[in-house]
Amino acid sequence: MKLRKSRKLISILLTLSFLACMLVPMAGVASAQSVNAVSRVLAISDSYVGPAAQITLKESSDFPNQFTAGQTFRLTLTPGVKWDAASIVTATMGPATGPAALTLGTDYFIRSDNTVEVVMPAAGCTAGTVDIITFDLGIDANGTSGDVTVTVDPIDSTVTGGTYTFAMIKGGKTTAVAESVEKIGQTGTGGIIRIDETAVGAISGAQTVTLKLPSNFQWDAAMGAADITLAGDFLPAVAPVAITAGTGAGFQSLTFTFTPKAVRTARGTIYINPQIKAKSGAAYGDIEVSISSPNNVDDADVVVAQYVDWGVTSSVKSVKELTSGKLADTTTDTIKIEENIARTLINGRNLTITLPDWVKVTGRSWTAPTGDLAATAAPTVAAGGAIDGTSNEFDIVMAVGAGSAGKLQFKLDLSIEANKTGDIEAVISGAGIEKQTLVIATAVAPVEAKIDNVNEIKLGVQAQDVADIYITENIKKAIQSTHNATTALTRPGYVTLTLPAGVKFAATPKVEVTEGNLTIKDEYKLTTDDTVLSIPVDSQGTKASTIKVSGVKVTVDRTYPEGAINVKIGGSGIVENFYTLGAGYRGGAALGAAGNTDVDAGEFLTGTAVKLKVGECVTPAPQDYKGISVFKIGEAAFTQNGIEKTMDVAPYIKNDRTFMPLRFVANAAGVADSNIMWNPVDQSVVLIKGDRVVKLVIGNSNLLINGIAMPMDVAPEIVDPGRTMMPLRAVAQALGCEVLWDADTQSVTVQ
Repeated sequence: MKLRKSRKLISILLTLSFLACMLVPMAGVASAQSVNAVSRVLAISDSYVGPAAQITLKESSDFPNQFTAGQTFRLTLTPGVKWDAASIVTATMGPATGPAALTLGTDYFIRSDNTVEVVMPAAGCTAGTVDIITFDLGIDANGTSGDVTVTVDPIDSTVTGGTYTFAMIKGGKTTAVAESVEKIGQTGTGGIIRIDETAVGAISGAQTVTLKLPSNFQWDAAMGAADITLAGDFLPAVAPVAITAGTGAGFQSLTFTFTPKAVRTARGTIYINPQIKAKSGAAYGDIEVSISSPNNVDDADVVVAQYVDWGVTSSVKSVKELTSGKLADTTTDTIKIEENIARTLINGRNLTITLPDWVKVTGRSWTAPTGDLAATAAPTVAAGGAIDGTSNEFDIVMAVGAGSAGKLQFKLDLSIEANKTGDIEAVISGAGIEKQTLVIATAVAPVEAKIDNVNEIKLGVQAQDVADIYITENIKKAIQSTHNATTALTRPGYVTLTLPAGVKFAATPKVEVTEGNLTIKDEYKLTTDDTVLSIPVDSQGTKASTIKVSGVKVTVDRTYPEGAINVKIGGSGIVENFYTLGAGYRGGAALGAAGNTDVDAGEFLTGTAVKLKVGECVTPAPQDYKGISVFKIGEAAFTQNGIEKTMDVAPYIKNDRTFMPLRFVANAAGVADSNIMWNPVDQSVVLIKGDRVVKLVIGNSNLLINGIAMPMDVAPEIVDPGRTMMPLRAVAQALGCEVLWDADTQSVTVQ
């Protein structure tokens, strides 16, 4: 226990000893208490001699008595750069008001080309106030390059050490740019040329500068010395700008002279306002001014203008994709029509914008025109009224005044016919310009449809399979639950699949959403004529969704031609601008009222968004379909598809029913001989046609269709010479045929 207590005591004593040492001041070491800064970073040439900046070393306000007489610190320049004693004009120490001057050889000493030592004088150390040391960084660049720094070495003083950049030595004398490229006609003003000195002192002494235009261009009569301006530290100039004789107005070259002042502390700039005239034979295109000088201004070439012919340039900020069939979110990006030359467009004339006839302009946003077109009013429809969605064309009446070449800017709200896609091209004409075209947007379908495969569909065959159909939104919310174009009255949204005339749904398909979060109601159904499947939309999705229609079966009657069977996909949930949707709630009669057939603003006569080929209609093989057969009572001769044939037993009427020989009834109904099977054991006959199996028994008035008994008015029978006779109508209808009776001619037609 005693040993543990001893160790603990020793540990405590060592800790106290360490803390005591930390609290004892370190003799002879001064704390850094100044705030240092340079006044600027100056761009200079490699031959520069003069004051570049000032450095200040300021006592901290928390320690105002830290600068004391006799403290010495050192200022060191970047190697190669020299101190220039003559340029150290200002060197002081003391309070901000009334500081004492520092004297070379007494208070500061140039110890080497790039080192100065400063000794704080008693006169500059004022008790109770914040003292500031200000020192000019007067230097000789001495042919060096790059950043120029000054390093503060505290030695044993209370100033803060550090290195500070105060100048940059740059190569080259000047840089030249055109601040803009202007379009001009035979005469005009190009973009301002700016010639900047790269460093202070890069240009010195008398200067001669030549500006040369391309062939067949000359300086305009308006061009003079007033169009050449000196700025920055070139002023006040020793000699003003003067254009030398034999150059300038009427000549290809212009030479001017000037002399900047000798001593400068900032860079200078020359601004040139180029007034240009095109001569006969001048080429359209860029106008480049060549700058040259035998003195300090560096050679350069700058494009200041474009020489253009009369006309306008039309453009669109971006070609946006707009959804067909919609009345919202169908606004183009900004369209610009700019004059190449001022007053190209003729005052009072109409500039006409014509879009395809499957597009209507429903609105526009108008940006105030510029230049000489500033007074031009917003577009109107061709008839002179406000844009209202009834036309694909509108006019802009030109109000051309004074000023530079003008610019028109606007966006268009469009309604696009539901079944149209592709580029929307605007034709711009009138007001004195040649007609030109511009693609302002691209129309895309609201949905796309696809099918797994296209089946062959045979004429006259019942309930034939169609592959699964998929309807996918190209954009989210393309399929909507309600339709409300312009008023508070709404109608529910439906997706419809419409078959062509001559084709019907054999049963209601199954409908489901397989992708996305669109929801549909379970009340989807067929119209009374079985040609349209109507799918009510419950709620629109927040991402693009897909509707799958499966279990589709169709029947094609004999009137349908061979070729493609296309289903039309549309409905109020997809197509907003179909005019029949407008009947009763947009610009027409009240809901439920009849007779509103007006095509309202933005509407079209198209309710289909997309067509999809779902089948290929083909003529069935002979064993499947025999066409039209005509029989006459009491005559063995008959016609089949217009060809006369003969039976061995003539048709007869018994109990008001027509009886015919078994084989000829079956053939007329489209059953091949190989699918007619007689069983003498039970005296039955089986007929097979497609997916139908029909069985009859001699003397039995019930027939079986796929095993299901169906009653007949009469029963089959056998007559001499051993022929099986069947009731024509019952058997033909059981096999899917139509039977027509003509009492006048006592004839029966089976088709």
